[in-house]
Amino acid sequence: MYDLGINIGASSVKVVLLKNRIISWKLVKSHEGNITGTLYKMLNSIAISDNIKTVVTGNEGSHLLNINHMIEPLCIEAAIKAINLKADAIVSMGGEDLNVYTLKGAGRISHSLSGNKCASGTGEFFKQQLDRMGLKLSDLDKIPWDSKVIKLSSRCSVFMKSDCTHLLNKKEATKDDIVISLSHVMASKVTNFLIKARITTGTVLLIGGVTNNRFIVKFIK
Repeated sequence: MYDLGINIGASSVKVVLLKNRIISWKLVKSHEGNITGTLYKMLNSIAISDNIKTVVTGNEGSHLLNINHMIEPLCIEAAIKAINLKADAIVSMGGEDLNVYTLKGAGRISHSLSGNKCASGTGEFFKQQLDRMGLKLSDLDKIPWDSKVIKLSSRCSVFMKSDCTHLLNKKEATKDDIVISLSHVMASKVTNFLIKARITTGTVLLIGGVTNNRFIVKFIK
């Protein structure tokens, strides 16, 4: 039996094909605003039978596609149950959102905290700053661990962007320093959320595309 899952996020489209509940194929693509075109190409890159059981997640997916839709918390609960994972909190870090979910009992979400609409702690803002410096996400692997963490104005994306520009123009920081510093700001937002959620011990699971940034994961740890 095959099942198809589609997630439409702020920055990318994720598609996964299951065979008897085991992943047989998966693909992630940045949609650059062209969601339907990106999804069409992804689905046409693999042979998918008609009438396959399909579910879509993500805010955009609820009104773009005329198929079954599920909200993120329910998907998270189903996922941790499927892989038999025990966690006290889950942090979801995406292109536009930062959400912290606390869990109780049998892997059920008991409470959630969401970030404000300021972009400074989001994956899309981080990607924009990389673009301004002529860097790509793949360049993160080349940045040394001993780059400097420099204080940035973390409450507002406009001020933070100005800080980055000023530091680079004055040669008070390198591009590597800016990447590390931005990562530190984003990690600090996560840890502050965990403190608000009263999670100071236990197991925390990080999910979302931002987790590919090894510096953020290190700072959170």
